[in-house]
Amino acid sequence: MTKINIGRINDFEIGKPRVVRAGGATIVVNRTENGFCAVANHCPHLGLPIAGGKIEGNVITCPFHGSRFDMCTGENLDWVTSFAGAKLPEWSRRLVAMGKKPTPIETFAVTLENENVFVTIPTA
Repeated sequence: MTKINIGRINDFEIGKPRVVRAGGATIVVNRTENGFCAVANHCPHLGLPIAGGKIEGNVITCPFHGSRFDMCTGENLDWVTSFAGAKLPEWSRRLVAMGKKPTPIETFAVTLENENVFVTIPTA
């Protein structure tokens, strides 16, 4: 595991996610009232970027297919609920899911040291 400095605490506004590069990973970092959460910038459904998705607390929604994830735990909260922002009827959700089962999103540990923010990423 490698710990990488991604900025200072004040570089991150509460509720305004920021995309950072750490090693070879592109990561979405969100500062909440309770701390920091970080996830890979790709939805596990089709690998599309999740940055730009709606953030509510520590939950991010994929802007392409509406899958929702807890950014702190990676837990999948809802799977493929929309297509390009249009809500899908229940019967068509399985079709748009393309046979993929609900999957968690990859998370990264975030630590604070002094005023610096670090993410820990797996080493290759």
